[in-house]
Amino acid sequence: MARRAAERLLKAIFFLAPAARAEFVATGPASSVQRARLVTLAVDTGADGDNDPVRPIAEIRADPNAAEPTLTVPAAEGRKSAGRFSGLARERATARRKLYFSEEPSDPNDPDSEPDFFITVDGQTPAVFDPNSQPAITTRQGSVEDWTIENRSLENHEFHIHQIHFLLLEENGKPVSGGQYLDTINVPDWSGTGPYPSVTVRMDFRGPDVGDFVYHCHILEHEDNGMMAIIRVLPKE
Repeated sequence: MARRAAERLLKAIFFLAPAARAEFVATGPASSVQRARLVTLAVDTGADGDNDPVRPIAEIRADPNAAEPTLTVPAAEGRKSAGRFSGLARERATARRKLYFSEEPSDPNDPDSEPDFFITVDGQTPAVFDPNSQPAITTRQGSVEDWTIENRSLENHEFHIHQIHFLLLEENGKPVSGGQYLDTINVPDWSGTGPYPSVTVRMDFRGPDVGDFVYHCHILEHEDNGMMAIIRVLPKE
């Protein structure tokens, strides 16, 4: 039992969607440590999900001849900026939208054909992404919007948007506290029965970005096979 407890103390687990990031500072392993690895675990991505076995990503080795790090952080000067996305939790939403992930066989006559992937605004018709299509969403600079994103498929998807960040407000309709700014978030797979898994996020369009950009699933196969759409942000009036 002591050995198992010690092994647990040496583990740190982070759930990261594709292209998500985590920053941490850790003391390197002592020379007596036989194995220190960064490993991807066998994540269950749903009945229709991808094969994701345990695989090592990197091995950390102690070297007595390694140079000491030289990185230094300069002292802050002047008044601290409030930050681009600050105060977002206190803002009132100017619009509320529902979007959803879904999949269908690319050949309607062959249920085993490769799927087409969709991300759709509720009320619109699911369509494979076409860069020549009109924007699925149009908003205006200065807006703050609450989006509920559902997963109506049997595998998990990773919502990602370019140019801006958002705050996670709810998971499956239940409030979430924390206040971390994100641009990527996992939406778990649907079991096939019951409510669709969902997240509700507060989108921040108060910054300088205007024009057309995209939001999509950040799993490469899914975005490449249609799970992407365009949003247009118009300049302030």
